[in-house]
Amino acid sequence: MTINSPQNLQNKILVVDDDPAIRNLVFRFLSFNDYQVETAEDAKTARHLFKEFHPDLVILDVNLPDDSGFNLCKEMRNSQTIILMLTSLSDTNYVLEGFEQGADDYLTKPFNLEVLKAKIGALIKRQSAMEIPPSIPETPINFGRLEFNVERNEVIIENESVPLTQLEFELLYFLVTHPGKIWGRMELISAVWGTVDDVKAERKVDVHIGQIRRKIGEPEGNYIQTIRGKGYIFEIPRPKKSPL
Repeated sequence: MTINSPQNLQNKILVVDDDPAIRNLVFRFLSFNDYQVETAEDAKTARHLFKEFHPDLVILDVNLPDDSGFNLCKEMRNSQTIILMLTSLSDTNYVLEGFEQGADDYLTKPFNLEVLKAKIGALIKRQSAMEIPPSIPETPINFGRLEFNVERNEVIIENESVPLTQLEFELLYFLVTHPGKIWGRMELISAVWGTVDDVKAERKVDVHIGQIRRKIGEPEGNYIQTIRGKGYIFEIPRPKKSPL
């Protein structure tokens, strides 16, 4: 476990990887780029540091000696912490599993440090852009049975908070604030992700839409409808007319 904590550093990053060479390389690189960094070699240490360090972003390997990184990702997803999977498992099924467990992005080994830096910067910038100044009142916005508290990045259904990830919230909020229009996958990527950097980008949209539908209890797409060959559209279902 390595700690670097100068007072002038802002964003905190936890690096979880069982390979000491990777840990040290990423630690030195991110520290040089003005991040506050801690590292963990296994899931047990990662869980402890996650509670004590409160990282803004976690770089998480999948293959850990005492647990799966996917399990850690799922646990950490209950917070607003950004999760970037960094692993040698490049098969599409593993990549999609990472997103299904709540990862915000995925980078496969071997990797370029500058690409890692760019991904981290983009993820933190996107999350910061969603923060609303404290002067804005906490006024819920309602769309059918969905209630949005934008200041808290929270969706409430029937007085119960829905555990959406930051990216899922952004994607759903974009769709509900732009209803009645068919949005192609690449358009959604541009609007929510901001950049396109891999061939699996369009599949990411499908995975996140599926997760949103499951979490808000709309498996058939009563709100988010799939338009085959085109993309997605958000529409509030109209109440059914009672028979005369």
